[in-house]
Formats: sequence, structure tokens, C-alpha cells
Amino acid sequence: MNAVTKLNLLAGAAFAALTLPAVSHAADASSGSRANTVQEVIVTAEKREENLRDVPQSVTAISGDALDLKRATTFEDYVTTVPGMNLISSQPGATRLVLRGINAGGVSATIGTYVDETPYGSVTGLANGAVLAPDLDTFDMQRVEVLRGPQGTLYGASSLGGLLKFVTNAPDPSRFAARVEADAEDTASGSTGGSVKGMVNLPLSDKAAFRASGYYSNQPGFVDDPVRHVKDVDSAKFSGLKASVLFHPTEKFSVRISAVGQDITSKGTSTVDVNAVTLAPIFDDLSHSRTFDQPNKVTYRIYNATENYDFGFANLLSATSYATLRQTGDQDGTVQLGGLLTALFSPGTPIGAGLAQDLRQKKFTQEIRLSSPAQTFEWLVGAFYTHEENELHQNLSGISLQNPPAIVPAAAGAEVIALPSDYKEYAAFANVDYHFTDRFDVSVGGRYSHNKQSEVQTTVGRGPLAAISSVFPGSSSEGVFTFAVAPKFKLSDDATLYARVAKGYRPGGPNAVNPAAAAAVPRSFQSDTIVNYEAGVKADLFERTASVELTAFFIKWDRIQLLANVAGFGVNTNGGSAESKGVEGAFTVVPTPGLTLSVNGAYTQANLTADTPAILGGKNGDHLPYSAPISGSVSADYATPIGNDMRLFVGGSVRLEGRRHSDFAPSGQVSVPAYTSIDLRGGVEWSNYRAELYVKNLGDERGILSIGGTGNTPNGARAEGIIRPRTIGLSLSASY
Repeated sequence: MNAVTKLNLLAGAAFAALTLPAVSHAADASSGSRANTVQEVIVTAEKREENLRDVPQSVTAISGDALDLKRATTFEDYVTTVPGMNLISSQPGATRLVLRGINAGGVSATIGTYVDETPYGSVTGLANGAVLAPDLDTFDMQRVEVLRGPQGTLYGASSLGGLLKFVTNAPDPSRFAARVEADAEDTASGSTGGSVKGMVNLPLSDKAAFRASGYYSNQPGFVDDPVRHVKDVDSAKFSGLKASVLFHPTEKFSVRISAVGQDITSKGTSTVDVNAVTLAPIFDDLSHSRTFDQPNKVTYRIYNATENYDFGFANLLSATSYATLRQTGDQDGTVQLGGLLTALFSPGTPIGAGLAQDLRQKKFTQEIRLSSPAQTFEWLVGAFYTHEENELHQNLSGISLQNPPAIVPAAAGAEVIALPSDYKEYAAFANVDYHFTDRFDVSVGGRYSHNKQSEVQTTVGRGPLAAISSVFPGSSSEGVFTFAVAPKFKLSDDATLYARVAKGYRPGGPNAVNPAAAAAVPRSFQSDTIVNYEAGVKADLFERTASVELTAFFIKWDRIQLLANVAGFGVNTNGGSAESKGVEGAFTVVPTPGLTLSVNGAYTQANLTADTPAILGGKNGDHLPYSAPISGSVSADYATPIGNDMRLFVGGSVRLEGRRHSDFAPSGQVSVPAYTSIDLRGGVEWSNYRAELYVKNLGDERGILSIGGTGNTPNGARAEGIIRPRTIGLSLSASY
């Protein structure tokens, strides 16, 4: 069945769901192209609502309408449109984000993630936070904010490179609104998929409202396993729900209670087996060979209650959050460990190796802050507390090669590891902004954070591995001060010059180490820190028909946290230092009503300035992993009336990701080729309906998102994570 036929069948089923009555269109994805001026953007980067132009740091805000128009629902769709931001991924739900090149591998995140007022994900080095960035579907999202550079003063730990913030739509007591949307997609060399999404906003009174949205998405697979004769081994399903109640009993007091949940379930990795040297495919173009499927499931749950009270002289905010994360998955370890398990448990009959992982996280957070209104001397003070409980389980078992993934009874649970850990952090922070004149002000902020951590690693070996059974406890305590200073000068009401110096950090922590281990094995690791220097200009030009932002930055990164094997122990350690410097820019112009042109890009040089530990192979001058010296995107969107109550819109984007380098290795880094991806879109709106046809990755590029080391994949290959091949989609929606 060809792509067009499959899309027609799916579209017919999708359109049957769009039965809302014909009333005014409430959610217009192309509204940004209807005026002859650039849109004013309001952000909360400094924990108060401000015009983006007035924020003295480099910030990108992508509106929900823009995300919707471009059918950008996951990180892969929009991360590369943010100047200086990179994505490393091999499977849905397993993603590492990088800003300004700040990445050296390891298990702790360098970019913080917030959902409204909730910090989400682990900040420790004991819970794989680096590769579990929450990839929330952007449906019914107000905007996504990306803050570049360290955010340690207002947002705390693990925001070395910056912060990504999801801002959800609040309930609206002023009107009823609803929307339903259905998509059908066909992926080249793969299968068909689609999604169904819906939203409703219900006023409960003139002072209260309820809003909810839900979605289900079936993402087509495109990688085959020719050895096992299995097709589309990497298909995935996304499902989620957002719900929120807003109560505003007086003009001074409001309460919002929210819940966000999402599940990502994937059958296997989106990786291709390639030659370790030439990177040419080992099998067909989109193929890999594994002993068994490698499923992965990630579950996000976020609950928050935010109260605001306006005292007049100041506004008091309290944000209470409870969040959970669970990740389960199976990894094929046959190449590394199959021979060992065969020798120990099944001499004469080869068996494979499977590693089952189960990570569970619970996180409670409380923040209280008091902030002044806009005035000559503005101030903000706050207190923060978080308690994070993590539990990581790993189970190594022998796998039957005749009937995978069946477990060989004699080698079931050959090695089982349990690693529960506990993290508590207390922090106090303050920020003041003094306006010396109407044009010049200086912002100064500081934060002191103190954390305590504990963990106990229990290892149980079976049969021949019984001797490895052990219990290793560990603990640590640490205090860190971070700061930010930002002078700002307004050249006019539409143009701002600024400079910023800021410090960020990642918490250190304990290592699970046998007390009898050699003294060279670190029992704990320290926090690593970044100091960022930047200067920039933001301006609206030509009667606000154009906007420009340009930033230059220099970053020093010390005591880099690294994951290393020291004397046979896998531990977190500190080693090496790095610098990152570059320029970022964004330019938008509306030359004529209905037409919007945008260009953004970054030039980044991120390199080690001192060697890593020798076993990791990083040398002074080496590129930081997956930092692209050149990256950027160009987009154009046009909308015009074509009749009564009907509008035509078309658009396109070109995204460039420059040449990068893989993780550090004793054998040296692998050069990762650059790629360019083209997206097209177009459709019509009439009454309360919209129909859109779109193409992602028009040229069917094989852009590389990650590349593995040798010794982990059959046939001496590397596993290469790639972007989704050309995908053609049809979207139908109705709103009222």
C-alpha cells in the first residue's frame, strides 16, 4: 500500500472525529503571521512576567501556536531550532540535552527542566538524570522557554548549561473552549502511525475554571532486524493527560492545582549498525541486529499546587510539588557478557545476556518566594527545599539464544544490583534589581544551597558469581554558593544592551565503593561548576516589523564530573576542565502582512583545557562531545485569505546541525557528520476547522543523533542513533 493510500485511509477515520459545530476558531496556529509586526513575547525566565526583550540573558521562547503550526511535538522536532542546543538520543524517552556545548558524558544532567513551577528529574549522579530529560508532548502548551547559560541563582542545581521550561496553559474563567485534533503519518522505510488529541476549558464561575487535555500517539517504527526477521523494531507510543483547576476568589489571591502525566513506550532503539571506522551500514540502510527486542518505558507524573497572594508591597508565591518518574527497560548485553555467562552457567551451549533495569524516583519540592512589584528598587527573596528518593535495580540474566528473550533458569538473576539513594537540599536565594535611571539598571542575585546524600549498593551474585555479593554504603554533604550579576542599558523603548556573569553547579555525591578498595578509588565526588560571561543586544526594529537578538559568551567549566572505571569500580569522579565560547543570534522579520521570516544560529567552540583521567581518553583540546561548531535554522511562513472565512497558509524550515564529535574514548573521538533537514507544511483554515499537510525531513537525511562505542554491538559495529526518515503527515483539527 503506497503512502498516499495509507494516509487517505487514516485521514478518513480521523475526520470522522471532528464533529464540533461551526463557530469561531479559538486556537489559530498561524496567528503570528496575521499582523505586520513581530509578536511581543512574555516570559518568566526571572520568575516574574517580563517582555523577552527586557530579560538580561539569552532566552528563546517557542509559543504553543508555533509548535502546533510546525507539528513539533517532541524534542527531535524543535530542539535544533534553538540556537546552541543539541540533542543526543537513541530511543524515545532516553534523551540527553546540551546547551552551549556543556557536555562530557556522565550520568548527571547539565540542563535543568521545569514544568511551570516544578523542577523535574534527578539532580544527583545516582539516577541517570542526564539521559532522562522529560520529552513532554507540546499539545496545549502555552510555550517552551529555553534559558541559555547557568541558572544556579533562581533555579538551583544541575542547570550548568541552562534550563528548559514547559509553560502549560492555565484554565480561563472568561470563556468556554475546546479542541480536537487527529493526525495520520507515514514514515519512509517504515510504517504508518497517527495521533488523537483533545482539550477542553470549562469556566466553573467567573472566578474559577477547569482545563484538561489528553493525547495518544502511535509513532511509526523504521528500523528492521534482518537477522531475526523483525520489522519496525523501534515503534513507540506516547500517551498523556494534563489537568488543572484555577480558583481566583479575590483580586489578591489565587490557587492553581495541576497534574501532568505522560507515558512513553518504545519497542526498541532507533539505532543502525554501522562499520566502526567508515560508519557505513553493516546491513541494509535502516537495520540492526540484536539478540532480542530492547523495550523501554518511561512514566512521568507531576503534581503541583501554586498559591499567589498580593500584599500590595509584595507578592507571595508558594509552590508545592510532588513528582515521580519510572523507567524500565531491557538491554542486550550478549556481546559484552554472553561469553562470560556461557562459561559460568552453560558450558558447551552458548547463551546470551540480558540486563533488565528498573529506576524509580520520588521527588517532593517546596519553594516560597516574596517579590516586590515593578519599582526603582525591585527585590525577590525565597527559600527552597527538595527531597529526592531514587531506587535503581539492575538484573543480569542469561538469555536463551534458541528462544530469546526467554531466560535460562540456571543463569536467572546471575547478578542483581539494588541502589537506593536519598538526596535532600535546602537553599535560600535573593535577587535585587536597582534602576539607576529609566534606561539603566543592575540585577544582582545569589543563592546558597546545601545538600546531604546517602546511598547503599547491594549486589547479590548467584552460583559461580556468589563471591561478588556485597553491601556498600556511602554518604556526602556539600554546600555551594552561586551568583548572577547583570547590568542592562535600554538604548530606547525597543532596544536593550546587557551583560551577565553567572555561576551554576551540579551537586557532588557519594560513590558505592568497597571499603577495602584501593585508595585511588574515590569514595565521593565534588560538585562541578561553571562561570558564564556573556554580553548581548535585543531590539525590535523598523516599527517592530523586525526583531534581533545577538549574544557572545565565554564559559569556564571546572572539576568536570565524569563516569570512569577506577581499579575495577565504576564511579563518578572529577577530572579535567573545559571552555566554551561562541556567538548566538536570532532574527525575525515581517516584511509584509502574512509573511514571517526567521533565522537563528550559533557558532560554538567547546573544548577540554585539561586531560580527563587517562582511562576515558579525553585530551586537552578535544571537542566536548556532540557540541556542533555551527548550527542553525531558517524558516518562512505565509498566510493569506482566499475567500470568505477561509485562509491559506504555507511554510518551510531548514535545520542545520554541524559536524560533531562522539564521547571521549581511549581510541579517540569519532567525527559525526553534519546534516541538514528540511520540513514543509501547508493547509487551509475555514470556520472552526483546519487541515494541514506536512513533511518532515523532506530529503530523507540520515542525521546522526548519537554513536556508540565498539565492543557493545554484534559484528564489531557501532550503534548509530538517527533522526526519523522522511515522514508525511495530515492533520485535521476543530476548535471552539
